[in-house]
Amino acid sequence: MSTLNPARRLAANLSANLAASRWLPYALFAGLVTMWAYNYVVMKVTLQAATPITHLIIRTAIGSVTLFGVLLARGHGIRPQRLRDVCQVGLSSNFLYGLAVTLALVAGAAGRTSVLVFTMPFWVALLSRWLLAEPFSRNARWAMAAGFAGLMLIVAPWQLHGGMLPMLCAVLAGLFWALGSVLSKRATQRGQLDSLNFSGWQALVALLPMLLLLPFADFSGIHWSPAFVLGMVYSGVFSSAVGWLAWLWLLRRLPASTLSFNSLVIPVLAVGMAAYSLGEWPRQDELLGMLLIGAGIVLIARR
Repeated sequence: MSTLNPARRLAANLSANLAASRWLPYALFAGLVTMWAYNYVVMKVTLQAATPITHLIIRTAIGSVTLFGVLLARGHGIRPQRLRDVCQVGLSSNFLYGLAVTLALVAGAAGRTSVLVFTMPFWVALLSRWLLAEPFSRNARWAMAAGFAGLMLIVAPWQLHGGMLPMLCAVLAGLFWALGSVLSKRATQRGQLDSLNFSGWQALVALLPMLLLLPFADFSGIHWSPAFVLGMVYSGVFSSAVGWLAWLWLLRRLPASTLSFNSLVIPVLAVGMAAYSLGEWPRQDELLGMLLIGAGIVLIARR
């Protein structure tokens, strides 16, 4: 017993030092936004080796099993809390968001998709007014105007030559993500929640609708390769499960205003990564639209 005490004290001291470190949350935040941005490139590449539904099922299963496995490994507090809220958040921010962003990336550019998905803060502002009765400030109105103008420049509905469906799916992905975020906030307002328990169960709930999609999957048609396997592990384990746990850890240690700027940093990084890795260079009007959306997100963050 005494031989274990020094090891335990060392682990406890290391954990305490990491928790007290001032730079660690910011370093983790930088790594997290970089990982989430690059995930758009990874998903775009791996979608070439599997059908969209097959890709969605595998990715969701890996992320859900990983996150729920962490909950089981903790060994206590396994019983689900507020099952109704869990189902609502799991279906919106996990299943519907995952389906929409996957379909958007099939035919849409990774950088443009990331920008359209990150119209999410605008949807949060609208849904918060409706579901949480939060005030709609002057900044929020200007942000909505800038975001709408930027959206129109990117989507360009006056150029009716196809390609609208991927952009519509990307915007819907942002809407579903926003809905899940607002529903999560409403759940926390109803009382204390175990964030790991809530996250683990909502990830597991997202697997249930996948059963309806199994007839549309084609697992035998997957083009297996080391790059595909690594990409799916990246998206499922790191971007989904580890990323979400890191986000929950950061929420307890950094100001909300600081974290809100991830909505601006991620699409900027994703556009640059997609241009470098995939050759997806945005047009001039798309760049202007992205800048307008970015300006709107800054206004939303300051409201």
